[in-house]
Amino acid sequence: MKLSSLVLAATAVFSLHANAGPNASVISHVANNVILKTYTDLAQATSDLHSKTLELAAQPTQENLDGAQQAWRAARVPWESSEAFLFGPVSALAIDPTLDTWPLNKRDLDAVLGSGRSLTVDFVRGLGVNLQGFHTVEYLLFGNGETSNTKKVSELNGRQLEYLMATTALLAEHAGALAHAWTTNADPDKPGMPGFITFISAPGPRNPYYNSEQSVLLELGHGMIAIVDEVGNGKIADPFGGDIGSANASLVESPFSWNSLTDFTNNIRSALNVYTGDYGTTSGPGLREVVRRSNPALAAQIEQRLHQAMQKIQDIGGPEKMDFRQAIFNPAARVRIEAAMADLAELKTLLERRMIPILDNQD
Repeated sequence: MKLSSLVLAATAVFSLHANAGPNASVISHVANNVILKTYTDLAQATSDLHSKTLELAAQPTQENLDGAQQAWRAARVPWESSEAFLFGPVSALAIDPTLDTWPLNKRDLDAVLGSGRSLTVDFVRGLGVNLQGFHTVEYLLFGNGETSNTKKVSELNGRQLEYLMATTALLAEHAGALAHAWTTNADPDKPGMPGFITFISAPGPRNPYYNSEQSVLLELGHGMIAIVDEVGNGKIADPFGGDIGSANASLVESPFSWNSLTDFTNNIRSALNVYTGDYGTTSGPGLREVVRRSNPALAAQIEQRLHQAMQKIQDIGGPEKMDFRQAIFNPAARVRIEAAMADLAELKTLLERRMIPILDNQD
């Protein structure tokens, strides 16, 4: 498409605001104050992580290692809180795998670290995505996580610090590209295309992605369902196994930092944020408003069940505050894990059978 055509298309999309329907305020708020804000927070947090890694490389002290670990945990929050809306540029530009591929290829990473290759940003960029991203950084900062999620700075060597600097630079680059795709240019191969925020905020007949408000609402609703399903039937169920003998710690996400339960909780929080429209200090409206107009009791029930699901996940650790990789091998914790999975399954069914029909009925 020619640049002039792209500009005309963008103008046409913007013009739809004049004919906005009854759900325009919900769509605009969620797009700008939940999704976009989450992605800009992610870009800032990954940039901060890179800065902390540079400080650690310049002065390898325990204090600086602790600071880099905390920065990693802080950056996980907006990323895991974005997983209810893994559509648009994060998918189309294949940014998701560059940030969060799991499991990490530890064998190849150790081979690269033991080689004589120069560990530049461009060299690391050319490696597979399972040698980049959050979990590569996690492994280098926290250690193998088998018996502890702490690491002494004396365990870090120069090659690991070089790799940390390069891979956190790439992490920040990709997160920045994601935020840019939403704010400014949805496709770098089409420089005249506006940011994706333009398209999702202004659905209409001439919008190439969303031809109606209903299509945006359904995108958001199905995104909520997808992450509820993934947490229950993937992130939790896969390492849990069919019985305690088949539990598999190698399938646990964020195992080195023992951050798994926090990750899972923030995944469900991402669905809650879309539903309520609340993010940080900013309040709705979100999909709750659409449901409330049709069925106030159902609107409250869905919100309560989202909170309940997060609590069930947190309860997995029990009074011992064990990590998920420990919990899957603990009989009492496995009972709590089963309760969390059952609760997530019920929540998924509630969203599919009760929320989606309401969203599907919007003009």
